[in-house]
Amino acid sequence: MAGTAIFDLDRTITRSPTWTPFLFHVNGLRPAFLARFLLLALHMVCYKLKLASRDSIKAHGVRILAGIDRATLQAKADAFVADRLAHDLRPGARAAISFHRTRGDRLILATAALDMVAKPFGRALGFDEVIATRLSWSVGASVPMLDGANCYGTEKLRRIAEIHALHPFDGPVFAYSDHVSDLKLLCQADHGIAVNPSFGLRRAAPTCGIKIVDFDAPPSFPTTMEQTQ
Repeated sequence: MAGTAIFDLDRTITRSPTWTPFLFHVNGLRPAFLARFLLLALHMVCYKLKLASRDSIKAHGVRILAGIDRATLQAKADAFVADRLAHDLRPGARAAISFHRTRGDRLILATAALDMVAKPFGRALGFDEVIATRLSWSVGASVPMLDGANCYGTEKLRRIAEIHALHPFDGPVFAYSDHVSDLKLLCQADHGIAVNPSFGLRRAAPTCGIKIVDFDAPPSFPTTMEQTQ
């Protein structure tokens, strides 16, 4: 019976995060950007010290994209995604997505990545829906802004629930993530799967029967999935 498969993006489908590499892809090594990135790095340190919110870091990073028109920025995002698809996908992620597509499952990409990055990923990989951090541009403005909150943790759960309310998920529901911030999502799913998990998620996985898989070892994937059903 066809169900639903919800995937995180960074370090779940990709091996690497997308946010900082995207900023460098867009800006290169221009001195002005490097100076602004240093301030962003200091902001990140404040977050680690619990002196700043994760949303404020994302908003700060978005401001570094100022001065690049929307069409140019999207073209750069498309080129960035094409490179990541060619060189940074976990092979097991491709196998998992193919597995669920063959089953006829509804494929949902739910990520904190910017929508201009997440949507090209979703299209290329055959996802039915993409939930991501949204950007907006005021008329005539050259500085994008966050449209709502960063799609991370509680906000990601809220956005997933919003989609579910509009178009309820068929079961069984599979959920894939590498990070403990998605622990509640993985525990709520019929099949929660920790992909090459962070230390926090690996430690928490046994609390609600989350299966741990290695997406850098694709031959193990079909057998692993058969065991979850």
